[in-house]
Amino acid sequence: MPEPVRFLGRQTRAQMPGQVGPLHPAALVAMQQTGQAPAQSSNHGSQRFLQGGLSAPITVTWEITAACNIACVHCLSASGKRRPRELTTGQSLALVDELAEMHVFQIHFGGGEPFLYPGIWQVLERCRERGLVMCISTNGTLITPERARRLAQLDPIYFQVSLDGGTPQTNDRIRGQGVFTRAMRGLELLAAEKLSLTVNSVLTRYSFAELDRLYDIAASFGAKLRVTRLRPSGRGQQVWDELHPTREQYKAFAGWLGEHPDVLTADSFFHLNAFGNKLAGLDMCGAATATCCICPEGEVYPCAFFQAPEFEAGNLHDHRFQDIWRNSALFAFYRNMGGGSCSGCGQYGVCHGGCPATKWFVHQSLHIKDPECVLL
Repeated sequence: MPEPVRFLGRQTRAQMPGQVGPLHPAALVAMQQTGQAPAQSSNHGSQRFLQGGLSAPITVTWEITAACNIACVHCLSASGKRRPRELTTGQSLALVDELAEMHVFQIHFGGGEPFLYPGIWQVLERCRERGLVMCISTNGTLITPERARRLAQLDPIYFQVSLDGGTPQTNDRIRGQGVFTRAMRGLELLAAEKLSLTVNSVLTRYSFAELDRLYDIAASFGAKLRVTRLRPSGRGQQVWDELHPTREQYKAFAGWLGEHPDVLTADSFFHLNAFGNKLAGLDMCGAATATCCICPEGEVYPCAFFQAPEFEAGNLHDHRFQDIWRNSALFAFYRNMGGGSCSGCGQYGVCHGGCPATKWFVHQSLHIKDPECVLL
């Protein structure tokens, strides 16, 4: 019988397994520049428990295909067409079995658009058979009455339908002409089957003014609103300067979240804790410790936002997922890196230096503070 999930705890660099590699030189230098991780006895909040990682991730984000029928300007994985080495249906079914045997709790399917993956129904059925909780992030435009009815048979399953604005004008400048109307229709069809729904919205300087409208849209479908942070990965790098919120907007947003405690944030905004009011959820990055990302061609990364070739922990065409998760040299270093220039900050105990992926894609460094640090 597989052993239960356990805390791995902090490892010294001499104890790091490093059996899956090699570690990219640029990543190694970047992580070494952050210094040693603080002693667990000095940690605060979530870092006390997650430093060093778990023996299996709680949630795996699985970008199951790069194929997509729309082209969002901020797409974190630059999706569009299927890629040559995408995992076959057989490989995907074997991966589901492996994740179940490791006691992974949830698979979060994304893309691309998951419903364009040829074997998606077989994969979802296997997840149900193996008792895995499923969450599907979809743009909502491919939902039909027949698909909604079929999905209702796959409980436990949850859906995130993306809207990046509360009006067609704001949403469609990000996600494409006519997408708002089609996504709303998808929400209607899923809600009609009484499926568990979340409206997922990336916070931008344009959508900020429509948060109340997005909240009302979600409520109208019996759904929760989930607001996530814009990252400069994939196509997001090209629009980062234009779209990322201002400090003033972030301060107002932190207050808005306090007035809307039912809004989910996917632990995206822990860097806002530095304003002085702790948000609900994790107060640190869970990448490589509680979660990770599997990409269409089998690449495994610390998280969905850190899809940089130099931070690839391993590939499923070459290694089993369990071996990558537990023995990757990159993951071992990532789990034990320090706070860099943030480690001496008085607010480090509540924000833990912010988002490493954002640091890397903006400045090619993990040593510096988060580019959206709210402390001037």
